[in-house]
Amino acid sequence: MGLFDKLFGASHDKADETLDADYIETIINESEDEPLGVSERNIIYAGYNELGGYYFLQTFIVGEFKIKTKEGAKLLIEGDNYTFDLNCDMPEFASEDATTFKGHVTKIDFEIEKATVEKIKKSTLKQLTLTTKKKKIVFSVYNS
Repeated sequence: MGLFDKLFGASHDKADETLDADYIETIINESEDEPLGVSERNIIYAGYNELGGYYFLQTFIVGEFKIKTKEGAKLLIEGDNYTFDLNCDMPEFASEDATTFKGHVTKIDFEIEKATVEKIKKSTLKQLTLTTKKKKIVFSVYNS
């Protein structure tokens, strides 16, 4: 995945945390993949995976969001005539520093049913809400 090949590496200096006005565009331009959603200072990339008959929605949150938790996460997916509340498959995860911009990458996998996968369409998606610990990020659907 283009963006993810470039992101991980040495951490950056915390004194350089000032972010320019084109922060989201900078992240998008670094990627060959199209984001599913965007918030003010974060982007969510997503894809489905099946392993042994179990389905997962694999997400990457890229941007200012930084967390280390053992409490898990929830993802609320809202669309035309549907709402799905997904739980992460592992309660423990942490963000990693990104090297090509001042930010972080957080990989979270969510358990999902095959029938749910088939119902979710980007054209009918309205928003996604990620909730972890005391943080909540609302993503609107990204249209290129």
